[in-house]
Amino acid sequence: MEKDQDSILMKDRSGRACISAGYRLYMSNFRRIFRYSWVAAVIFALTVSIGGTIMILRPMLALFSLLLIIIVEALFASYGFSVLKQHQQTGAISFAPRWFNLDVHIFVRTLKAWLNLIVIYIVVAGIVAGISVLAVKYLSTYTAIAFICLMGLLAFVILLPLAYTNMRYVLTDGVGYWKNLRERYGIGFRRWGFIFLVVFVTTLLISVFSLFTSLPAVILTIANQTATIGYLTGDPLGMPSYIGWLAAVVFLLIGFIQAYVMLSFLFPIYYMYGSIDAHESERKEFNNPKA
Repeated sequence: MEKDQDSILMKDRSGRACISAGYRLYMSNFRRIFRYSWVAAVIFALTVSIGGTIMILRPMLALFSLLLIIIVEALFASYGFSVLKQHQQTGAISFAPRWFNLDVHIFVRTLKAWLNLIVIYIVVAGIVAGISVLAVKYLSTYTAIAFICLMGLLAFVILLPLAYTNMRYVLTDGVGYWKNLRERYGIGFRRWGFIFLVVFVTTLLISVFSLFTSLPAVILTIANQTATIGYLTGDPLGMPSYIGWLAAVVFLLIGFIQAYVMLSFLFPIYYMYGSIDAHESERKEFNNPKA
């Protein structure tokens, strides 16, 4: 069972404390989380396996495979949100009573958040791309490059507070996505540096673990691409006939492991959201003390 201080969500914490509390909650309850979500992890791993194999054997279908992986990733993420919702309400994460579980309500909210986030990303990317085209057309080369980099940085600054608003939306019943975004984005933007610290450190940790666990897949992909290039230039293919099955097994194992690596990202963000809301409540009380 997690420590008492970790059971308090609405507590003003430092970025370091949010990261520590998040990973402590995740690791101390991993058996419960695993039992609750392992079926979804298998589904995710199978999708990664199929999608990864398609990307190796049929590169032209890579975009389709990537989209499929993103959708199933959203499904698996909903299991993380489900246990966080339980912790938010009770201060604990209990063992799942059944081997298969799906919180439909949380899944729907996760899917809505996922789709709306994609829409926002597409709109922002479209604006940046449009302005970049104009910059290349009317500015000198180096000035255009500097301007494009500046636009990319500005887009990052604008999008970062969504890490807070999305977490809050999924875990807060009775509020719509766009209403939550309209009301809470400014609060998140005021805590931009705090959000950046938590997101950056957590992303860095996940990237390191993901890179380590995905090395077999990277090696397999490079070997296949090298063999394919050689084959196109007249050399023997040089890859065994069972390469398809080997790729499927490798991506299956990697997908299952990385599912839980990526799931851990939600837990520091969970405490980040609680810290921001707690800080905002304290700020309002200080500015508007009761008579």
